[in-house]
Amino acid sequence: MAWSVNNDLIKGNDMWLYLVELGDSGMTSGMVSDAKVVAYSQSCSLEINADTLDVTSKLSCRWNASLPGNGSYTVTSDNLYCLQSAAAANSAFTVDDLFESMVEGKNVGWILAQDTSEECGTVGGPDTSKPHYWGEASITSLSITAQNNEVATSSLTLTGSGAPNKG
Repeated sequence: MAWSVNNDLIKGNDMWLYLVELGDSGMTSGMVSDAKVVAYSQSCSLEINADTLDVTSKLSCRWNASLPGNGSYTVTSDNLYCLQSAAAANSAFTVDDLFESMVEGKNVGWILAQDTSEECGTVGGPDTSKPHYWGEASITSLSITAQNNEVATSSLTLTGSGAPNKG
């Protein structure tokens, strides 16, 4: 089968970050239907890291040797700042929602996925029929930036709790 840029590549504007308010049970794959998009996102990313354990010895023949150690991940998003409106409250996570979750110390569920809507400017929700990633995380950084003569922005960093999942 030949490679096809039209079928194999995903454009950045087709990947979205969605968040879920968590109850006592934590994040499960069944909660994806409750997900709301991060309002006015401009970029989002998932970065997975692993510590290493040094197992270098005389048997390593002059080269370092390692084993995988603990893993960690972060999810980030850069967004335009938007007001909390009745419409946004029902369909998107705004800076106000993120602020409340962070101040209250609540973990959130997250999903990084393509959207089900094929119409530009509309959000249908995470498309779980295509590869997607999800997990539970703490909001560890939320910043709001308002520079003169520019649209205000916000940045969000989530630090994973447990392993990320792929669906």
